[in-house]
Amino acid sequence: MKLFLIGYMGCGKSSLGRKLAKRADYEFVDMDSVIEQREGAPVADIFHYAGEEYFRQKERAIIEEIGAMTGNYVVSTGGGVPTWTDNM
Repeated sequence: MKLFLIGYMGCGKSSLGRKLAKRADYEFVDMDSVIEQREGAPVADIFHYAGEEYFRQKERAIIEEIGAMTGNYVVSTGGGVPTWTDNM
């Protein structure tokens, strides 16, 4: 099972997600952290130097990866994920 948390940036998706995952014995994934690790830069820098469309493409790729994974996950999405209707 996969539970995706959506909401405005800074609203607590990651904090709540970690607690929920621990309580349910699920794995936790923070999409922004995954992107930062892969890109070697903070989200703000990625937006500034590569643009929002590039960042949103990276988010979409992670959603697809997680969708293909087996197991139980709580996923903290980026604040803009629900603004792209095909992500839902």
